[in-house]
Amino acid sequence: MNRISLFTSRRLSGQILSRVLLFGVLVVTIATISCYFLVYHHSKERSLATMRQYMVERKQIEDQLFAGAYHNLTFFRDEFLHLYLSPLDFSDDEFWAMYFVDGDGATRMKEQFFTESIERHLGRSWGVTSFIGNNQSVASHDFKRRLLIAYLLVNRYGPAWAAQGVLHASYPENAITIYSPAAPWGLQAKPDLPMNELGTIKATLQSENPARTPVWTGLYYDETVGQWTITFELPVDYQGRHLVNPSLDLYLTAIMERLNNDSLSGTYSLILSKNGYLIAHPGKLKDELKQKGQLSLDKIGDPALDRIFHQVALAKPDAQGISVTEDVQGGNYLIAAALAGPDWWLVRVLPKQLIAHEAHQTARIVLLFGFLLFVVYYVTVYLVIGKQVKAPLAKLQQAISLVAAGDYQTVIRSSQQLPLEQQNEIGGLAGTFLDMCRQVDEAQTDLQGLVNSRTRELETANAQLRELSLLDGLTGIHNRRSLDRDIEAVFRQAQHNVESFFLLLVDIDHFKAFNDIYGHTAGDETLRAVAQVIAATIRKVDRAYRYGGEEFAVIFNSADQAAAHICGERLVEAVRNMDIPHRGSPHGIITVSAGLVGYSSRFQSVTDLIDVADACLYQAKDSGRNCLRINLAADDSPTG
Repeated sequence: MNRISLFTSRRLSGQILSRVLLFGVLVVTIATISCYFLVYHHSKERSLATMRQYMVERKQIEDQLFAGAYHNLTFFRDEFLHLYLSPLDFSDDEFWAMYFVDGDGATRMKEQFFTESIERHLGRSWGVTSFIGNNQSVASHDFKRRLLIAYLLVNRYGPAWAAQGVLHASYPENAITIYSPAAPWGLQAKPDLPMNELGTIKATLQSENPARTPVWTGLYYDETVGQWTITFELPVDYQGRHLVNPSLDLYLTAIMERLNNDSLSGTYSLILSKNGYLIAHPGKLKDELKQKGQLSLDKIGDPALDRIFHQVALAKPDAQGISVTEDVQGGNYLIAAALAGPDWWLVRVLPKQLIAHEAHQTARIVLLFGFLLFVVYYVTVYLVIGKQVKAPLAKLQQAISLVAAGDYQTVIRSSQQLPLEQQNEIGGLAGTFLDMCRQVDEAQTDLQGLVNSRTRELETANAQLRELSLLDGLTGIHNRRSLDRDIEAVFRQAQHNVESFFLLLVDIDHFKAFNDIYGHTAGDETLRAVAQVIAATIRKVDRAYRYGGEEFAVIFNSADQAAAHICGERLVEAVRNMDIPHRGSPHGIITVSAGLVGYSSRFQSVTDLIDVADACLYQAKDSGRNCLRINLAADDSPTG
């Protein structure tokens, strides 16, 4: 009888222990796998949504440059046709007052129009040159008239669009007029240069471009100005005649810098053309791209790049021009945006392992806690069975079943169902088991808190990313995008008499010469130093921005005329007191010129206000630089 009872007890013990072991492992495994896939799915959806929104914003930023270029050249085209169809005319004497024929038979604009010249009819001219190859006659009055009309527009809008790129007008008759103050291109060109036989101008000819579509040339790196550049040309015809091509050499350095600096950790971006060329890449190909401008994917022979190109090409973008595809072989998600202007795709590569990382961490925690608690539970059951297999074990077995089903709360609320009254190991084990249930419940609560904490951290990181998109990567102060947003807001407030403001434009004097003498690294350090001085000089309620290149802007909020003027003078003095050597400047040190304008009801738009501030800035430059000029009167006349 005792043997049968012992055998039955051992068999029951073995059955219970085997089943408890199997069921516990199964529950922990299922919980871990389920948690992993739930967290992975949630992380994937959140990351792709964040990345997609990021690409929408990046597309809007990059499209502004190309859309602005198209707007400017269509404006140039309309102005040219307006003047061409007007009674405006020029005599041969007026033409030859501006041009001369050199010893090799080429016709060039006189050097005075590049250095600086003021003509009674044509106004102030500087930085403009023009060249007609020696294979082209200038006897045609219409040709000479088109040359002078285009000169008027290049001279007028070239300085205004200089921050965007180099403005020039080319002609099918192998001629060009260009605003390029950095170098007198038209005086240096070879006399027999066949411009209209080369790719850039040739692509605009009616024989090569019968559809008369705008032309985007390939990307190249301009070593002269240190800028990534692409040329945009707009053929202009009238009654079937090809008259002129207004063109812009657009600077794309900002896009390239964002490609390298504006990436989330672990991700990277690249630019591909729709005809199978690599335009930009942050990796080992960057230097080779700098030499050649763009590389054929066929010649690179990189299977990963080829795969990315073909998958992006096959993807269907949504209404905002964004496509999301899965690169199964490469283990990535590809988020692509079609850029306006040149047929380019901006592609962001998001590795799946970044998404899986969070799921792995959470799954490991669940697995660790689950198996630790299961071990405690298993040992407790084993001890109880080893001592006594009777009624208390049945109660405990019932409680175990509830826990195995994940119903810890029922065990905690109905603790009287456990054999707690036993004054032996079973009673102690029952109490331990109850504590274990409470620990599991607390662990679940802690785990939920951990998941919530990770979610909040990700939301904080996304908020920081959005804030960084408004900061200039080099100087650390706010960027042009932030200025555009803020000045529109304060302008609308001022229009509704909520609060007035002043705008200060600041430009580092002779900065190109500084870069040429001391190098771009020293130039970057100087830009950062000047930005820090500007930010430290203004009030806390004011805000400083990098406007572009070596130009900065400050918005003085709630300031009166005297305070804004004093602050502007103090800023100019503060930069001067930095005493940074600059042997390329007449002052011998780094100085700035500044233009200050206050809001008034005479301004119909932000552009009007900025134009007046810019005029004050150029007045400061014309007055010897290292000074401030202000405009607060209705006649728009700058004052010191």
